[in-house]
Amino acid sequence: MPQPDDALLHRPRPWRLGLLTGLRITLSLTALFAAYYLIPARDYRAGSDVPWLLLALAVFAVVVGIQVPIIVRSPHPVIRATETLALAVPTFLLVFARAYLSASLSDPSSFTEVLDRTGALYFSVTCFATVGFGDIVADTNPMRLLVTAQMLLDLVVLGVVVRVLASAARRGVAERVRPPTVRAEGQAPRRS
Repeated sequence: MPQPDDALLHRPRPWRLGLLTGLRITLSLTALFAAYYLIPARDYRAGSDVPWLLLALAVFAVVVGIQVPIIVRSPHPVIRATETLALAVPTFLLVFARAYLSASLSDPSSFTEVLDRTGALYFSVTCFATVGFGDIVADTNPMRLLVTAQMLLDLVVLGVVVRVLASAARRGVAERVRPPTVRAEGQAPRRS
C-alpha cells in the first residue's frame, strides 16, 4: 500500500488558506485605515508636502518591486499576488488622500469644499476609478497638477503594477509545475 507523500499531509486545505489570506488582508487594511484616520493630519504651510508624497510613492514602488520575487517563490503565488494587489491599491489611494487632506487643511480654497479624511479618500477613489462625479473639484492649479499626477499614476498602477504582479504569479505557478530537470542550468530544484 502506498504511503502518503509528506508534502500532501502538511498542505493547507484550500478553505483554510483562503480564510488565513482573507484574515491577513482584513487585518492589514484595518491597520492602514486606522493609521489614516487616527494619525493627525498636518497642513503643509510649515513646508511642502511634495517631498513626503514623493517619498511615499517611492516606498510604494519599492514594496511592490520587493513583492515580485516573493510572489514567484511563494508556494501559492496566485494567492500571494492577490494579497499584494489587495493591499497595494488601497495604500496607493491613501497616499493621495493624505496629500489632498493636507492641501485642503492648509488652503481651504484648494477644492470646491474643505476636505475631511473621508472626503479626501472619496476624492482619491473617484479619481482612481475615473468616475469624476464633479461634486469635489480641484480649484487651484497646484491641486489640479496633483490630481493630474494621480490620474497618470493610476494608469501606471492599473497597467503596469497589475500586469507585473499577474506575471509574477504566472511565473511562480509555472515554476511549481515544471519538473526540476527542465529548470535552467545552475538553478537548484526548489523545495516546497
